[in-house]
Amino acid sequence: MKSLKVTNFSHAAFWAGLFLLALISRFALLTNKPIHFDESINGWFVMQMSKLGYYKYDPNNYHGPMYFYMLQGFESLWGRSLETLRAVPAVFSVLSVVVLAWGALRPKAVNMVMAVLVLLSPAFVFFGRSGIHEMPFVFFQLVAGMGILRWIGRQDEKALGLFLIGLWGMMALKETFVITMFAWVVAFLTLGWNQLRTMFSPETIRLAWSGRLTVLTVLLLLIFLQLFTGFYQNLSGIIDFFKAVLPWLKTGVHGHGHEKSVWYWLQVLYTAEPLVLLGGLLAVVGIFSKRRELRAVSVFSLVQLLVYSLIPYKTVWCVLSLVWGFYFVLAMSLVNAFESRFVGRHVLAGVAVLLAAVGLRSAWISVYQRPIDLTHPYVYVNSTYELVQVSDLITKNILEKPSLAQQRMQVGMKEQWPWPWLLRYANNLSYELCSKRVQENAAVYFCDYGVADPLELLLNEPYWKLEVVFRQSREPSLIYLRKADFDMSDYKGRLQSVGPELEESP
Repeated sequence: MKSLKVTNFSHAAFWAGLFLLALISRFALLTNKPIHFDESINGWFVMQMSKLGYYKYDPNNYHGPMYFYMLQGFESLWGRSLETLRAVPAVFSVLSVVVLAWGALRPKAVNMVMAVLVLLSPAFVFFGRSGIHEMPFVFFQLVAGMGILRWIGRQDEKALGLFLIGLWGMMALKETFVITMFAWVVAFLTLGWNQLRTMFSPETIRLAWSGRLTVLTVLLLLIFLQLFTGFYQNLSGIIDFFKAVLPWLKTGVHGHGHEKSVWYWLQVLYTAEPLVLLGGLLAVVGIFSKRRELRAVSVFSLVQLLVYSLIPYKTVWCVLSLVWGFYFVLAMSLVNAFESRFVGRHVLAGVAVLLAAVGLRSAWISVYQRPIDLTHPYVYVNSTYELVQVSDLITKNILEKPSLAQQRMQVGMKEQWPWPWLLRYANNLSYELCSKRVQENAAVYFCDYGVADPLELLLNEPYWKLEVVFRQSREPSLIYLRKADFDMSDYKGRLQSVGPELEESP
């Protein structure tokens, strides 16, 4: 009995320690990286929801409504801020570690090793602190994967429940759930007809099904319907869900400015997450494993990697969907090696620890040390610290002088994000390009670099002129701030005065 208590205490202490480390690594210095334009787009969508009363699902947006409703819920509790934008994925990144404490897979050591790998993963840390859909989506991928792998080993209620919740979450977040399910179908086919006939026979499903699963299924379908129809205010939204596949496929095939090499993902993993490459090598071996769970997750992971590599459209955060499958392969392979007393188990574990340390260094650099260092593959055309300084300056002046919020501000650049969200306190914004027309007597002008001379000739009072690079690898933009409205005493960037100077009183 004493030994059992010690074991239970050690087990609880292990998971409590992982939970604490996950909280710290996901929430500490959450805003040390400037806002990414995709984060601002998501924040802007929630602002439109506040005006419309619901999220109007658009099949051309390629993202489901659930993330926006979650973000709106967080904003109602903690206000509209960059911290709130990133808190939703940070919570799901923590949950991705904690959910493994449920012990859905056997042996239990697989769950423990997997949890450590997710905790230390540079992708889970970096994108778990980014206000985009990817982290919640991958959490539900992980949940569905746990259900599928459990079903392969034992066909019970818990396996079906995990799968249903995971599939529901993926479908409510991103259309790429199609790739995930395709990869799992291919993985199941490798198990053989006899095994499939046993696992999916009506009798097997009947024995695993329960009244609770019926309630869960009805509840999930009801919530799904409410999300896509804007709580019945946009009934066509549920039809648009099925329409979304065609524009999504078109974007994936043509790239639309995000075309990458077929070897792109391997290059990213080599640089940022070499431990996943070890999982990839083990997955090749795992295809021939007699352990059905290892064989299935090996095939699944390799098929996903192949499909994502063949699709021209590639954005770096999709790497998050690729890494967790290989982590499962690595966790299962390590546990199997020690259970079977494989002669090279210590070498395998040593290589894994060494590569994990390399990955941990990658996470530290990209998240805490140099958050917008473009030499790291996870940093992708991010906003700059100069943008943060300008944004904070304008916001401070608007909050100190409420009348300024009513003054006209022209966001006249070709690349306007993230300003529609950053200027959320301003009520009179114009998005007409400065190269086409300059709004008269605006308090603020944001313009592309080539329009300086004609714009300055139109100024009828003095302005501060700033040259600022708003996004990495882009040319500087011009900002004109009316001197009468803006105190620039604390500004540390390049600054000059333009326009007619007011005559001093005698």
